[in-house]
Amino acid sequence: MKGRVRFITLGCKVNQYETQAMRESLEKIGVYDLDGEEAGCPHDVSAETKFTQDADFVVINTCTVTKTADRENRYWIRRARRENPKARIIVTGCFAKRNFRELKALSDVDLILDNEEKADIAARLLGGDNFFASVESDEGRRAKKSNWPLMVSRSQGRSRAYIKIQDGCNHGCSFCKVVLVRGRSRSRPLADIRDEARRLRDAGYREIVLTGIQLGAYGRDLTPTLHLCDVLESCAKFDGLERIRLSAIEPVDVDDRLIGMVRGNSKCCPHFHIPLQSGDDEILKRMNRRYRASFYTDLIARLKSQIPDFLLTLDVMAGFPGEEENHFRNTLQVLKTVKPLKCHVFPYSQREGTRASRFPDLPAPVVRHRVRELLALEKSLGCDVRQSYIGKTMGVLVEKKPRNDRLVQGLTSNYLRVCFQGDQKLFGQMVDVELAALEGDVFQGRVVGPKPAASAVN
Repeated sequence: MKGRVRFITLGCKVNQYETQAMRESLEKIGVYDLDGEEAGCPHDVSAETKFTQDADFVVINTCTVTKTADRENRYWIRRARRENPKARIIVTGCFAKRNFRELKALSDVDLILDNEEKADIAARLLGGDNFFASVESDEGRRAKKSNWPLMVSRSQGRSRAYIKIQDGCNHGCSFCKVVLVRGRSRSRPLADIRDEARRLRDAGYREIVLTGIQLGAYGRDLTPTLHLCDVLESCAKFDGLERIRLSAIEPVDVDDRLIGMVRGNSKCCPHFHIPLQSGDDEILKRMNRRYRASFYTDLIARLKSQIPDFLLTLDVMAGFPGEEENHFRNTLQVLKTVKPLKCHVFPYSQREGTRASRFPDLPAPVVRHRVRELLALEKSLGCDVRQSYIGKTMGVLVEKKPRNDRLVQGLTSNYLRVCFQGDQKLFGQMVDVELAALEGDVFQGRVVGPKPAASAVN
């Protein structure tokens, strides 16, 4: 079967991984991505400029974490139909999981795939016209099954490769729909993860990013039980694989074994993304978060004291129902204490079906003001953290090819972004760079020693 497909991916690293898995499964039956690059989110310029090419299929991998995400899903569905009137429009992801009836009523949508059905996309496509009949099917037909047939051999357009090791979440935060659309935690067999890490290493990737919905819950549902460190230890054994990075991990899932593993193995990146959400105990309790502010600040202090060059990024929410001014001030104080490199700041977004959706919302002007204050503090704190690294020499993995053939860009192991002179041959290479100056949130660097001769990732 021959055809052309356009992928639009919204949301988290798990969705990005799953898009790559769908891309590779379609390639096996002769359906190829039009531009060969990840389209990214609606703010990605490549998606804006390349989306108008003719496609036989458009696959929209959706997110539903906020109301904004829902609006973006609907925007991309309408745009896909408008700019590809003859294409078959396939909608999958978390929005499709929770909003099946809404999507079923849309004439723009030809097929709805559950998260658990992403692995079946090629087989369903081969079914011909019957492939699209499922849009008429009842929501109850959707069977619960494993996602683990999904697998990848590369990470399209990236110098880092994602490996999904876990799905689902056991926490049930009062504001979050994840457990409603992803279910409880399920872990991928360790042997499958090792095989994928080996394939990616053999394809030339120097860094892998372990992804999941509740990453720290890995292995608790397996028999015998395993720990996230078992994955890190297994992947670290591969020669040629120089970095292993974790995506977001919950505070209560960062334990002594994990801290010791990152401290003791140079391949483990000294950077964690640990969601905070609020720095006030009363609000954390209303959120059904399983820690208090002092637990969070103590944890970050331990990480910084025990792991050299450890840097923190985090999520923080403004305007959760019931958040008074004193609660918000407590959050600001926690941020000043932990000094993150970067904060992802979100206004509270009411999600239907969650416990928090029954709480009265705060006035919108109050929420907007708090978002602005958080962003201003985030900028100041991040600048202070980066300033402390000026003059240091660090390894940088080049992840952006130069547009003008003179400058490349990449990340240090602890998530500092660095720009320096180089050419496209450096893409995917690890280069020692002196962090000479800071412009905004990007370091201007100078290469130390000889440059590598060839790219690691084709």
